[in-house]
Amino acid sequence: MFTINGNGKEIAELFKKFGLTEYESRVYFTLQVSGKTRVGKLWVSAGVPQSKVYNTIQILSTKGLIETTNLSPLEIRAKPFLRFANEYLTDRKCSLYEIQEKIDNYKEVTKNRAVKVII
Repeated sequence: MFTINGNGKEIAELFKKFGLTEYESRVYFTLQVSGKTRVGKLWVSAGVPQSKVYNTIQILSTKGLIETTNLSPLEIRAKPFLRFANEYLTDRKCSLYEIQEKIDNYKEVTKNRAVKVII
């Protein structure tokens, strides 16, 4: 796995806070550092088993974190981290507002009726 003064693993660990798994974090970090690369070479530098790298890439692509080419051999690159982080935080913020809205609606219903709160 890529290491920058031994900090590669530490940085990949931080990606987990954004909902990435160990393999997703390693691949995403490696792509952040290396830029566009061939999938066949990625598993070595990312420290991900070769049998798992294609599935990991598919998941990252589904999450919108990487872009692929239609070339053979397949090449990929990571979406810039700050764009990913901004989208992640925006999604979470929307979820929080949705939860608050449901709480407010429930409070309104219970306020207008003598309803017990049962979870």
